[in-house]
Amino acid sequence: QQLQQDRGSSIRSNSHILIVGDPGMGKSQMLNAATQLAARSVYVGGNTSSTTGLTVTLTKEEGGETGIEAGALVLADQGVACIDELDKCKHL
Repeated sequence: QQLQQDRGSSIRSNSHILIVGDPGMGKSQMLNAATQLAARSVYVGGNTSSTTGLTVTLTKEEGGETGIEAGALVLADQGVACIDELDKCKHL
């Protein structure tokens, strides 16, 4: 989504932020604080998620049927998605 300015130029209305730093610098605490402040937010630990699970998850329902559940990025639509330790996500 973009916002139009008077002079014909446009700016992005959504920001994407990547936080990189040494261990023990408080990155996880900052992400937790962001999820508590935002009205719509999802916090995901990279060591407990897969890259495909960020968008959608397939589940087995009762009776053997397959179900689809929304992943973290879908649930955080128009909100904040905090993905901690992205380098530890399982690649499927």
